[in-house]
Amino acid sequence: MNKAALLLIAFTLFSSIQSFAQKDTAKASRVLLEDADYIDISKFIAQNAKRIIGNVELRQDDIVMFCDSAYLYAKLNNFSAFGNVHLIKGDSIEVFSDTLYYLGNEKKSKFRGNVTMLDKNVKLYTDSLDYDMLRNTAYYFNGGKIIDSASTLESMQGHYYTNLETFFFKDSVVVTTEKYTMHTDTLKYHTQTNMAIFKGPTTIVSDSNMLYAERGWYDTERDIGRINQNAQYKNKNQTLDCDTLFYNRNEGYGEAFSNVIIKSLKDSIHLTSNYAFYNEKDESSIATDSATLIQISASDTTYLHADTLHSYVDSADGSVRNIFAYYKVQMYSDNIQLRCDSIAFSFKDSIVRLFGNPVIWSDSSQLKANLMHFQIVDNELEKIFLKENAIIISEKDTLYYNQIKGFEITGNLEAHELKHAVVNRRSETIYYLEEDEEINSMNKTRSRQMEVYFNNGQVNRVVWISEPNGKVLPLSDLNEGNMFFNEFEWLDYLRPKKLEDIYHWKPYVPKR
Repeated sequence: MNKAALLLIAFTLFSSIQSFAQKDTAKASRVLLEDADYIDISKFIAQNAKRIIGNVELRQDDIVMFCDSAYLYAKLNNFSAFGNVHLIKGDSIEVFSDTLYYLGNEKKSKFRGNVTMLDKNVKLYTDSLDYDMLRNTAYYFNGGKIIDSASTLESMQGHYYTNLETFFFKDSVVVTTEKYTMHTDTLKYHTQTNMAIFKGPTTIVSDSNMLYAERGWYDTERDIGRINQNAQYKNKNQTLDCDTLFYNRNEGYGEAFSNVIIKSLKDSIHLTSNYAFYNEKDESSIATDSATLIQISASDTTYLHADTLHSYVDSADGSVRNIFAYYKVQMYSDNIQLRCDSIAFSFKDSIVRLFGNPVIWSDSSQLKANLMHFQIVDNELEKIFLKENAIIISEKDTLYYNQIKGFEITGNLEAHELKHAVVNRRSETIYYLEEDEEINSMNKTRSRQMEVYFNNGQVNRVVWISEPNGKVLPLSDLNEGNMFFNEFEWLDYLRPKKLEDIYHWKPYVPKR
């Protein structure tokens, strides 16, 4: 394409644009003077201007303006208004200010000094407001505040799209209601739905809690919101972090999704999951989907996993917190592991009760009984209680196992390691003896009561409290009939040997 053709196209486009602009300007209606007490035309006034004084009323289409005095520039179709300025647009928008600079052809207004804008149920207060009436957009840039039926919103900058009834706030945004205060940097607010949408670091603070996120929305009238991206909830007792949080302030509950971490501020208990429900009114919570309870102590960190973790405060019992873990419970720490069907824990007595084929492992020892529970003191597992078919098994090697059984066994732990046990009622032991660090015989003894001491999970010493009845058998006399108690089950295949194992449940096959 040659230069002449390009110049022709450019000239044609320029002519079209210029023609369109001229036609658009020509279409602009005139600003009309409707009323005034006094009109002054003088060479001392600005060129082509009229000075209008007293009860001034000007009109352009559906726009009416009142003021104390004005300069009307008829040729330019502009005016400047002073004193008690009051502009009315249509049947919904009113603006008040000290002064107004109005461009009639563009229908643009610049309000300055004590500006108040009213639109249905919204009131906007600022010092400076620019209002484009063709685009129905108002803009303030030096600090402003809006008040509606649900909240008060303040910021340094703000755009208001009157047709959409939508505000865009920027820089030092503060939303205040009777129940909370929101601080953010960028906010979109729908005045008709009372919906606030924020992008950027945002904090919502009330007397009882705090919410933080970097994306989300909040309904200021219904007091519900959904926040995400580093979402956090905090009250005086705990913190909650997650990817996404839905919160209902009126009903007092929240739902957390993905990478949920709940930390207790009163003790060293953490809860993680991919879904959690929290009720503020009774301080109850339910966690599922990889739900894990983590307890940090001076000697060890314990991880407990179950299908569901449920925590609540029993106000009828002196506001005591109870925790339930149910279905496929497994626990892991460096020094102790367990599995069972479900667990109940009350802070009232610090007793953890195990239900459904409970098994506990400590070093090379395995503890099993029909009924089991253990006691926690200062975040440490201190005592284990076994009742009915209670048995402790220690692996001497892959062939020989030390065994202690009785109707009731109480075990004492130090740093989550079994150190001592008291066996009551029908107590029996199978205990292998060594000489020069080699097993040479087995001691099988009965007693009404005995004490057993452990070292690294192995039986180190047995003390019979009542008269023992037993015998020592050489290895050559041993067989399956006398080497194992009837209750013997070595369940090492079920033991969580590393942290990841607590999330993989292996079926238990009972001994026949």
